[in-house]
Amino acid sequence: MSDKSSHINKYVDRFFEDLILYDDNIVFKDGTKSNHDYKGLLKAAIEVFLNHQSSFTAYEVYQTFFMMYQITPEDKSEVDENNPNILISEPNTLLDLVDIMREYEKNTGSLINRQRDHFIHSVNVFILGLSVYAQNKYYRDIFKRYILKNKHYTKYYRIDGEFSHEEFLYRWGVAALFHDIGYPIEIIGKQLDKLIDDGIKNISPTYDDVRVSLDFRDFDEFNTIVKKYPYDYADNYRERYSDSKVLDLFKPTDIMAHKLKMDFDIDTDTFKELIRHLNGFVRIMGEQGFIDHGFFSAILVLNSYGKLIQKYGDKDKDFFFYPIVDSATAILLHNYYSNVLQKKPFGFGKLRPKQSPISYLLILCDELQEWNRQPYGVLDVQKNHVNDMDVVIDDEYIKVIYILNNGPMGFGFSKKKDEVIDSILEIQDIFQGKLSIRTKIELDNIIRGISIAEIQTPNILLRNIEKLARQINSDYNDEMRQKLDEAIKNGNQEEIDNLKEKCSYLCEFEDLRSDYKLSNIRQAKSIPKKLSIIGCEIAHKNDKRAEITEFDKHEIEDLAIFEHYDWCREREGTGWTYGDVKNPEKLKTPYLVDWEELGEDIKNFNRNSTKNIPNLLNSIGLKIVRNKIRLLTFKMHQFYESGSLDDNCDGEESFKKLPKHVQYSNYRQADYLVKILKEKGFELVSADDSRDKIIRFDDDDIEYFAKREHEGWLKLKLNFGYGYLQLDDIEKPEIKDRTINLANNPNLVSWEHLDENIKKANKNTFINLPEMCEDSNVGLKIVKSE
Repeated sequence: MSDKSSHINKYVDRFFEDLILYDDNIVFKDGTKSNHDYKGLLKAAIEVFLNHQSSFTAYEVYQTFFMMYQITPEDKSEVDENNPNILISEPNTLLDLVDIMREYEKNTGSLINRQRDHFIHSVNVFILGLSVYAQNKYYRDIFKRYILKNKHYTKYYRIDGEFSHEEFLYRWGVAALFHDIGYPIEIIGKQLDKLIDDGIKNISPTYDDVRVSLDFRDFDEFNTIVKKYPYDYADNYRERYSDSKVLDLFKPTDIMAHKLKMDFDIDTDTFKELIRHLNGFVRIMGEQGFIDHGFFSAILVLNSYGKLIQKYGDKDKDFFFYPIVDSATAILLHNYYSNVLQKKPFGFGKLRPKQSPISYLLILCDELQEWNRQPYGVLDVQKNHVNDMDVVIDDEYIKVIYILNNGPMGFGFSKKKDEVIDSILEIQDIFQGKLSIRTKIELDNIIRGISIAEIQTPNILLRNIEKLARQINSDYNDEMRQKLDEAIKNGNQEEIDNLKEKCSYLCEFEDLRSDYKLSNIRQAKSIPKKLSIIGCEIAHKNDKRAEITEFDKHEIEDLAIFEHYDWCREREGTGWTYGDVKNPEKLKTPYLVDWEELGEDIKNFNRNSTKNIPNLLNSIGLKIVRNKIRLLTFKMHQFYESGSLDDNCDGEESFKKLPKHVQYSNYRQADYLVKILKEKGFELVSADDSRDKIIRFDDDDIEYFAKREHEGWLKLKLNFGYGYLQLDDIEKPEIKDRTINLANNPNLVSWEHLDENIKKANKNTFINLPEMCEDSNVGLKIVKSE
């Protein structure tokens, strides 16, 4: 949204002014305060997104929110002093769902007639909802009364004993950011429709009535929360609500049906009909030729959170049955209310905010959010679209102006939008005046480009990211001031002037411009991936593995190059472009170039930041160690070289003597093992995992693994430039001059043509793999996947 036309920025500021986060204000037993600024991190992510809406900046909002509210075995704010080794990293399964939705939508648009962006859209819905909450006292009061009227749920967010706006932030964030998470399922159905339209219907016009539908071989399995610790999962809930005792509270549709019964005060017969309809909705959608992705999104949310709440058994189960079910039910209703509940046999009237305030707001914001929705579908690309918007929100009214730059949306667009919202929602319950929607065409307005920059989900907790980001900023400040001192000593006036200008921008982390703050966060989040590239990971100081305190020169160069390109993706994703002279106000920088084109001073800056990673982690009580897959790589090399699994052999020292490209090849092969084990339902886990270990594989699995391992090795060698050479070829100049010294290798053939002795050696690897994993220096074991 453009600054000139939107009030959203100031509404977001107002929301955060009144927000106090629990984790930012914890007072510990010793009287000290947590000193986090998670609110600042989320606000910075939103501000950067509002200034430049792209896939990159949208993902920063998702990532920050779901890391703030990541469900883990311990308090997310501080290390458990009794068990300091846990939670250096914890997989974030909720962000995994976000990744899937983003990639699937982005890569399948050309196979669908009608599809618009849902990834960036969901972030805009989230921000619009924050704005309504900040600006409209009627909605805030209704939401607060809705929470407080439920006497069973008393663990809502409070500050000094009083109701906190964070309760809204959490419920709304889950609902808004996840409301389209099941959209890939709808995409599949639309792809099949397009196949019929483009293919079969071209054969004969008599196929006009052909419509495809999706079916589940076993919908009941999808519609079931995985049972991990069922003994006390729903006991409290059943005791409070006698009518829930006949329900399956591991079944998302039953859970949401009961939630609707309570919110809408529906009678027993309607309740039974609602359960039947939800449980048969997949069949109904198939018969009627549509797919409601909100239905699948809601089930995915309940499945994900239901498993997490059980996994961490000390967590309060009420957390699932109240805020999470509330958000998931809102996700269900954002389409289901108008498409089903307002029609026969239910006949619900207009939705009122007091019945389900999160549902009400989600429907409103989802309907209003039309700007900057990138078209993906073949037909949608050809249509005009809303490029920007201006919205005015207060206690009396909500006025929305859609701004277009390429012609009208079509006759009656504003009127139809107004009528749709008015038919679903009782608008005057929160806006005493009237909803106003109109469009404005600005032909000279230039639509933003949508960046496809990506960033990997970090495998590190938010508290550590925040600490690292702060330290990165502090180290940078120290380095620049030190350089200025050296320049003053040397008397180089040009360098002094340049460094004085740079130092004038230095400030504490809290005072950084939002995009600079996020840049430090991005750099902190990239550390786990960088370490993974060289076979390392982050661990607590008490971890028994040897600490890596410095990198070799090849690792420093590789990671410095990675940092530069990661920085380039970040800058491009936040709206920066190339310019001969750096101009932060105009988002121009001369460093958006390939590594080879950088000056040595900038290259050295990246190298130095790489060298500093061990000290950086050390400063917050963490260290770098070889990850267990790399330790397994050393053990496998030892086995290949000597045929021995003796613990006294030093596989790592021998491994380090190999040429760098051979080390890299072995790293890749070890990583590949993880992949091919998963193909047969096995996984590598820590030796202290509670599951039973696999002692040996059967013959069929060994044959399969050996063949797949050879295929991976063959592909890697060919990518490196190896080939099947005759001895006479080795002396040819074009071969001799290659950087990698190629040698005649008769094994560069398919599995079927491979020598039987080599096949036997490959199989022998997997025969001995369980024992290699259990080596005391490796600390892994193989188990069956859950």
